[in-house]
Amino acid sequence: MRADDSQRPVVAGYDGSAFSETALRLAVREAQLRYAPLVVAHAWQWPFAVPPSDPSIVETVRLSAEHLVGKGVALAATLAPRLAVRARLEHGSPASVLLTEAAAEELIVLGTRGAGGFERLRVGSTAVQVAGHAPCPVILVSGPGAASGPVVVGVDDSPQSGRALGFALEEAALRHADVLAVHAWGEDEGPPREVGARFQRIVAPWCEKYPQVRVSTSFAERPAAEALLSAGEDAALLVIGNRGHREPARVTLGVVTQAVLHDALCPVAVVPQS
Repeated sequence: MRADDSQRPVVAGYDGSAFSETALRLAVREAQLRYAPLVVAHAWQWPFAVPPSDPSIVETVRLSAEHLVGKGVALAATLAPRLAVRARLEHGSPASVLLTEAAAEELIVLGTRGAGGFERLRVGSTAVQVAGHAPCPVILVSGPGAASGPVVVGVDDSPQSGRALGFALEEAALRHADVLAVHAWGEDEGPPREVGARFQRIVAPWCEKYPQVRVSTSFAERPAAEALLSAGEDAALLVIGNRGHREPARVTLGVVTQAVLHDALCPVAVVPQS
């Protein structure tokens, strides 16, 4: 079945790097699962502080970028011949280009870091900016994840966790996968029994909404990032909110989210909480 171009697209950030190719492959799968079109997006700009002496050189840079995004489109077409795929090539920084139309997009998928940068850098600035500011879910990819693993989702003691839970259950339903919902208890939350009961009450309505998905829960008395990273070792996808409910709205990526992005081996979906 070929996607209808009127549907909200899945967008893949592509710059030719190994990370972006892995992200593109996952974006193709996400688009197929949703019967959605795929947009292969690439940003180009003059890479030096000093303007070129010959304006025609800028056109050469643009043509090179056009060739690169064409390679991404060709790869996607090879992976999924019946998928509706188009290129988006725009002038600007990668983060600004990816965020420009994010409100009208189903999902953004990109590598945790792109071409260039430091080899030891685990999460690049583009990934941080897009995950922190996109109004739609963003999947950041550093590795392929476990093909048959569960979808793991972090749940804190707040109604906002429903957004992450909803995305995780939808993903699991599309993938025919199980869900593991994880809550890490902190001493400042109250007695473990009461907190655990609230956790189950947050999860229960989503289990009823997606009865076809098998859901298990984990109530961990350990730091949140540690609990999520441990649960996500064999996961196909780890889902987390962009910030915890106790962190102020001005915080675009919370401390737990940043720690998970830095150390997770599987793809991480960051879901906006507001």
